[in-house]
Amino acid sequence: MSLSTVFGQGPNLCLIHGWGAQNAVWHEWAQTYLASHFQVHLIELPGFGQTAKIGDYQDDTELTQAWIETLLAQMPAQSHVLGWSLGGLLAQYLALERPQRVQSLICLASSPRFTQTDHWPWAVSPKLIGDFMLSLQADSTATLKHFWALQMQGSELPRQQFRHFLKQMGNHRLPTLSGLTQGLRLLKSLDFRERLSALDTPTLWLLGENDPLIPHAWVSQFSTIQPQAKAQILPGAAHTPFVSHPEECAQAIIQFITSQNP
Repeated sequence: MSLSTVFGQGPNLCLIHGWGAQNAVWHEWAQTYLASHFQVHLIELPGFGQTAKIGDYQDDTELTQAWIETLLAQMPAQSHVLGWSLGGLLAQYLALERPQRVQSLICLASSPRFTQTDHWPWAVSPKLIGDFMLSLQADSTATLKHFWALQMQGSELPRQQFRHFLKQMGNHRLPTLSGLTQGLRLLKSLDFRERLSALDTPTLWLLGENDPLIPHAWVSQFSTIQPQAKAQILPGAAHTPFVSHPEECAQAIIQFITSQNP
């Protein structure tokens, strides 16, 4: 089946997927719940799905800029932007660096920093990122399957739907090794904790109550990181709320964007 990257009617809404995924992960959910409210643009990371990989960059700053240019080339001049996981980090970068392109920002199962530090425990350990780096070289398919399963842990999803999600992910074109490796570098390096307090773009952090990768407890830091932002925690959801709680996730997005343009 050919998956259109633009569909629906209404204000522009760009969806940026996470690590190990691709545009196809959104399609059924976005068509069902969002297309009647927005013109949805599915934005694909370089080296994932149908999007070509980019060249090698030794410097993480240059790598980030190259990825951002790939995303901007797929986006309309102005839009609301939703980023999931790694996509949420990239969406934050877009809002900070290209504010004229981002009407509002929704970070789904994301945070200002993905990797733990001494003063930031609400994230994954650097060791886990390193283990994924090593295992990708040995068996990228097995590594992806492990990550897909990890994302679903903690969600109130029937086992049959859980298996369906894993099978669906495996049936799509797998990301390139280059894209996966570059994505892990960005997950490890991107950090916006010091900059978000100056962000004027309306922002919603939409988090899963049982997310094993992004614990929602980090919102306790809002008073210093981004006091003007909104946060909503989806009960029973994990790292893939649009899979386990599709209607609740969509309604939170619709209500937030509608509140910007009553």
